[in-house]
Amino acid sequence: MQKHDGPDWAACRDLKLPFFNAPVTAPMALWRLSVPQTAPVLALPGQVLVEWHGGLRWVWAAPSDAPRLRILAQEAGGHASLFWAPSSETDASLGLSELRHTPVAPALAAIHQRLKAEFDPAGVFNPGQMF
Repeated sequence: MQKHDGPDWAACRDLKLPFFNAPVTAPMALWRLSVPQTAPVLALPGQVLVEWHGGLRWVWAAPSDAPRLRILAQEAGGHASLFWAPSSETDASLGLSELRHTPVAPALAAIHQRLKAEFDPAGVFNPGQMF
């Protein structure tokens, strides 16, 4: 197996490629879409970086594109997560904090909540995230 340890791979891994610099033209959010590697090219808005042989798609898109990104990822068999919002004000005003992670089915959500309660009874890990 080929080892990928060149400077470009390290910059991508560490989110230091020029792609990861926030666009200055408008407030944009950075989304991370995880889809099967066999997923087709998606009609994603904004700037896109594809890695993991197609399984990971980074997208700079307007915060208002959140529902569209979610639907595209789900239709491809994956999910979309908000990775970075332009500001906490934007995050709050658009309700992005509630969109950080793809909602899970009610039965799975109940399991997640029970696991979180069991492993983090004081609620100190990722407060306000997911549940």
